[in-house]
Parts: sequence; structure tokens; C-alpha cells
Amino acid sequence: FEEIPMRWDWPVDVTYYESKAFCRWKMETDGGSPTSRPYRVLTEAEHHIIRPDEHNLDAARSSSAADKVMVTSGAQFSHGPTAANLNMAFSSHNPVDSFPPSHTGHHDTVGNAWEWTEDHFNPLKNFEVHHVYDDFSTPCFDGKHSMIVGGSFMSTGDEASVFARFHFRPHFLQHSGFR
Repeated sequence: FEEIPMRWDWPVDVTYYESKAFCRWKMETDGGSPTSRPYRVLTEAEHHIIRPDEHNLDAARSSSAADKVMVTSGAQFSHGPTAANLNMAFSSHNPVDSFPPSHTGHHDTVGNAWEWTEDHFNPLKNFEVHHVYDDFSTPCFDGKHSMIVGGSFMSTGDEASVFARFHFRPHFLQHSGFR
């Protein structure tokens, strides 16, 4: 083995509990946030706002081409205006500033690492159980499953879609982080 310098520009995999603990530590260390509001994990709605305009729900509802997984192979995910580390584009994490920022100035809002949200996993409006997947989502509408969004480098197929939102227990690691 050899010692290599720490790369501070790569994502860190953490559980939901670890992300919450970091926010508390940061508040105590800084004596508060610059906005006087507490540091916290984003909500699902906030995460959708910081995504690139070309890679969000509204764009994908207008044109399936805006949901890159519908029209692009894994090798091509790292190219173009919606470049992201999804669909095994790099087969591992990569630096969070590898691609241009979104219109809000945020890097890495999709791909690389799933992002924990403050939301529990709940059904969306007009949710209906599909007979083939009757035990996939509904058991997780229990207030015990936190939600992850944005996908990771390992996300393929529907997990790489702009519509992807998944449920995990807050103590699990799933190529997940926070901002």
C-alpha cells in the first residue's frame, strides 16, 4: 500500500444520521449559519430547484429526451449539457466539480452520490399501486424510511431517471451523501 493525498473534492458516503450530525456540528463550530437559519439537509422540493434546468422534472415531462436515461448510453452520460456521473459513466465517484454548475450555482446535483433529503418517503399525488410491485413502495410509507434523490454513479435504468426517488432506512449506506 502507499499513502496518497486526501482528495477533498470527492463526495463522502454517509448515512442520513451522519448527515444530520454534521449539520449540528457545523452549527456549533460556526456559531450559526451565515443566514441565521440552521444548517440542515435539503428537502426533495429544494433538490429539484437546484438541478440544471435541462435535467429536471418539468423538462422531462415536456420531452423524454430531457430524461437522459431514456436516450443515452452509460458512456455518453458524462457528455453534453446534462453531463452527470450516472449509469456507470465512470464506474466510481468522481470530483464533485467535474461538470459545470446548475443555473443556481450548485455542482453535482444529479449522479455521483444519492442525496439524503429531510423528507420521509411518501406517495406522490395520484399514486397507485402496480399489481406487479405491490410490495415495493407501500411498505416504506411508514415514517421510518428517509428519501434519497439524484442518483449515484451506480444508478442505471429507472434509478438514473430524473424521476427517481427512493427509500432507505436512515442508518443504511447507499452511495449517499448530502449538501
